[in-house]
Amino acid sequence: MTFTQISVERDGPLLWLTLNRPQSANSITIAMAEEFCTAVRQAEADPDCHVLILCGAGSFFCSGGDVLGMAGSEDPAGFLATLAGTMHEGLLALAESRLVTVAAVDGPAAGAGLGLVLNADFVLASPAASFRSAYGAVGLTPDCGVSYLLPQMVGPRRAAEIGLGGRVATAEEALDWGLISELVESPDLTGRARQLGLQLAEGATQALGPTKRLLNAGRLAGYAGHLADELETIAFMTSHPDTRNRIAAFARGGKRSVGAAHSEEGTRPAEVR
Repeated sequence: MTFTQISVERDGPLLWLTLNRPQSANSITIAMAEEFCTAVRQAEADPDCHVLILCGAGSFFCSGGDVLGMAGSEDPAGFLATLAGTMHEGLLALAESRLVTVAAVDGPAAGAGLGLVLNADFVLASPAASFRSAYGAVGLTPDCGVSYLLPQMVGPRRAAEIGLGGRVATAEEALDWGLISELVESPDLTGRARQLGLQLAEGATQALGPTKRLLNAGRLAGYAGHLADELETIAFMTSHPDTRNRIAAFARGGKRSVGAAHSEEGTRPAEVR
């Protein structure tokens, strides 16, 4: 498969997977979701690859789902079912993979971008990072495991602040809450991610996958079923007139994502999906 919306680079035992739509704040299209799934499977099948490092090109880590794509679809429910379903397939494969995932976050992560962060084993973030749900801005519900993993990571009260109240967590708050592993200055982020990846890959790599499985066994026991519930719910939400109006309003404004729109308006960036 030729990658056009992500870039993939092998670095010894590491695989760098970069979301590569900086002009659209790395919003996730169906094509990007498909490429993400393929890259994860290819890395899993390579016995010499042990660590996947996930990052975003440009000033956003990932602003979520492609709102213009949603608005332009004649079948919004079908569009979202395909988009979320494809991402869920890749994220479930990542959760069950022997690969250790390191997310290097140097900008806003919202909606599905927040989901990518939550699905990583290690999260390194710069002070430029921020974390937001933002689904409610266009009348949608969480997907990509956000509603399952967020309460586990930060507790139900903080999860309610983010998921229901729309709170944007700064990098410093995310560190305090346990949402990220380390806070690293932007110029040092890539180097620190590589250092961590090589440190992991230089150990007893045959034990990484089994240890990851054991560590996650309890908290991910119902993950696949919950992803299915998230998928059904987010697709159903498109039947509500207010949701359709909200998505259309963003599209009329020429905004590809809630996150990019808020950034241009000078507020904390957010995004959907």
